[in-house]
Amino acid sequence: MIKTPDFDEYGEYYENYIAKVRGQDISELIISQVEELRFFFKLMSEEQSIKNYQEGKWTYKQLLGHINDTEKIMFFRALCLARNEQNPLPGFDQDVYVNAANFNKASLSSLLEDFELTRRSLSFFINNLTDDAAARKGTVNDQSMSVRALLHIIPGHFEHHLEILKSISQANSNK
Repeated sequence: MIKTPDFDEYGEYYENYIAKVRGQDISELIISQVEELRFFFKLMSEEQSIKNYQEGKWTYKQLLGHINDTEKIMFFRALCLARNEQNPLPGFDQDVYVNAANFNKASLSSLLEDFELTRRSLSFFINNLTDDAAARKGTVNDQSMSVRALLHIIPGHFEHHLEILKSISQANSNK
């Protein structure tokens, strides 16, 4: 099990995500969350998936695309730091990425498959990561960050969005 990162291994902004998975086995979460996501979207039509999940927010497909992009970026960052990258890694603007991606043109099933494939690759990476590599730090978006912090942010970020979706779904079912 990859140790939960200490508070000095990531910026304050990421505490919300890491707190959601603190003490949990992220290698298990990486796989179990695939089914959670599939379960949430299993009855959603293509038509429903291009509606905003909340007024002023992204569509369901855009949100799923955002999750996929964020996971790939965090995974890339973790890979770089685990391999002793010394150059600072840049940040990214989530809204610019979502607007450039045109996720609403992709099928819902392809976005779900993208999520699953990324998670399978991530699972292999995590299961073959040494403790030394997991503890390595580097500079990400002008902050000191460890590999294990990045690997905890991934399922924590997912939990953050899934909680929002579930609360909206619950509120809609109570109407």
